[in-house]
Amino acid sequence: MKSRSLILILSLMATAPALAEPPRRELPPEEKREMRQQMREHWYRENIGPQRADDARPANWRDLPPDERRRLREEMRQQNDRDDRRDKRGSRKGD
Repeated sequence: MKSRSLILILSLMATAPALAEPPRRELPPEEKREMRQQMREHWYRENIGPQRADDARPANWRDLPPDERRRLREEMRQQNDRDDRRDKRGSRKGD
């Protein structure tokens, strides 16, 4: 008799957590669609954002006058040289 009641109590205790959970509520199809649309909009804002208008784009490289292109190329080379030197110094410290 004691073993039966013990088994009954243990089995009830095992199912108690499942009974304690609130029942899952399925959303109606319209609410699901609305929620998915809200999630898409949120993802779009977070990841892509609004696109720039065509007139807000930076000037094309070829549209610049030759002397301006030359100046920009030199600046880029100098920046790359500085970055290369910084990388070489950093790798020596780790050796």
